[in-house]
Amino acid sequence: MKHPVLSPSRQATPNTRRKFLQLAALPVSSFLLTTPGGAASAHASPAATVPLPDWVTNLALWQWHEIPGTALATVNPATRALGVTGPSSKIIAWCGACLKRSGSVYMLGAAGGHADYAGNEVDALALNVATPRWTQLRGPTPNADIINDTQFYLDHRPSSTHTYYSTQFIENLNRMMVFSSPGISGDIFPPAPANFPYKSDKADRRSFSFDLATGDWDPPDYVAQFPGTGGQYANLCVKHPMTSDVYYSKSGGAWYRWASATNTWTQLSGATRNTWFAGAAIDPRRNRMLIVGSYSPIAPEVRTLDGARVPADFTGLGASALALAGYPAVIYDEAIDRYLVAFNSGPSIKILRVHPETWLVDDPAVGGMAPAARRNGLQNAMQYVPELRGFVLANKYDGNVFFVRTAT
Repeated sequence: MKHPVLSPSRQATPNTRRKFLQLAALPVSSFLLTTPGGAASAHASPAATVPLPDWVTNLALWQWHEIPGTALATVNPATRALGVTGPSSKIIAWCGACLKRSGSVYMLGAAGGHADYAGNEVDALALNVATPRWTQLRGPTPNADIINDTQFYLDHRPSSTHTYYSTQFIENLNRMMVFSSPGISGDIFPPAPANFPYKSDKADRRSFSFDLATGDWDPPDYVAQFPGTGGQYANLCVKHPMTSDVYYSKSGGAWYRWASATNTWTQLSGATRNTWFAGAAIDPRRNRMLIVGSYSPIAPEVRTLDGARVPADFTGLGASALALAGYPAVIYDEAIDRYLVAFNSGPSIKILRVHPETWLVDDPAVGGMAPAARRNGLQNAMQYVPELRGFVLANKYDGNVFFVRTAT
């Protein structure tokens, strides 16, 4: 299969990448508030004292804003990786994103999957700067090393995957992770060697981790293997914004926590669903989460961190407004103490707001031109940006990234 070769000028220069990594290496302590006892506070916006760039300061609240010059297509790899759809798959092939809170860095990597796209490049967009621009932190594995039905390629870097909700940034490790995901699968890719240790048929228990300090993927066994069972796709995966612990449940499996401080998995309960396919966000003030969506529309759920159901009477627009399919996104906005839910609604993206105590659901007036519907759903592509007091969303590969400021 023949693929076009793109100009190397579209790659980040070594100097640009070096400056970006210096920004991305800012310590977690630079944005955590502390209580008098010295513990990290979960009761205030951690970035309340961070100066805002002019492009944010000048924004009205609750207005869709296209950030100029931020189409992901501006950092196409110099050599296109194998796949029938190409690098647009990083947005349209059931893939999400994550956010490094310090520096407000929006990131994705190893995004594609199935036969759509095999590229495992890592792309990052620093938002807390005067002029945000995408940077390719690492290019894709060479096509000669790409093999089929494996979690890792011959160079031991991760196989591209439909990331769904599994991409999370772990602040205390300064790493982007993609949790327990299968790799590419398609007859267009060459088979793996018979004795290759990372074939997907040996389970999808390994996770991928990208180290911002080195600008490269970690070895395959850097992250402890997931010990549970269940479905491979669109599993529940949600990060606690203060601890960076990840709560994870495969469809039909059980409820686990991955502890970022110890790199260990612990089963917390047998809680699960037959299919997740849901967005979720944790409210760190109350240590519970809102879960919205499934393969078919079902009512929203509130759960504790160990998976127990919390009774919630949704008022206002009610639970029916949150009975969604199609991979909605859910975030918790720390500055305004509300959940925000984003989903495709006809030709555009719609936002609903949910009170975390009364469970009132309302439809905030968001000005400006709403982004076009995101093909194949939002997953966790919408990310809350605490330093900038708003949220970011990439909805198209060849279109600008959107930002909405929700608080001053």
